[in-house]
Amino acid sequence: METIKSFIWEYRFVLVIAAALGSYAFAEWNGFKAKSYALMLQAKSLAKDAVLKSGDEQVEWVIKKSYQILPKRWTILISEELMRKVVFFLYHKAKDYLDDGEINNSN
Repeated sequence: METIKSFIWEYRFVLVIAAALGSYAFAEWNGFKAKSYALMLQAKSLAKDAVLKSGDEQVEWVIKKSYQILPKRWTILISEELMRKVVFFLYHKAKDYLDDGEINNSN
């Protein structure tokens, strides 16, 4: 028990910085999710107005716009293929939530 206390005390600054980075990443992820969901709704609206003709055009539009709203420091690490996977993940989560109001993989 004493070694755990001494470890925490010696590395308290590292632990605080790690916690701050973790909470910053969590906040950034939530902000990105909200913007991506808004882009998905905007793509549906554009499809209704006959600007985007097919589902594939909607997907490509959302991926392109999501990549544009991504902070520039992250575009180095995230490829367009990874962005495609993230958008599809968020799309399936949104569909799951809309079918019964819960995220429970029921769609």
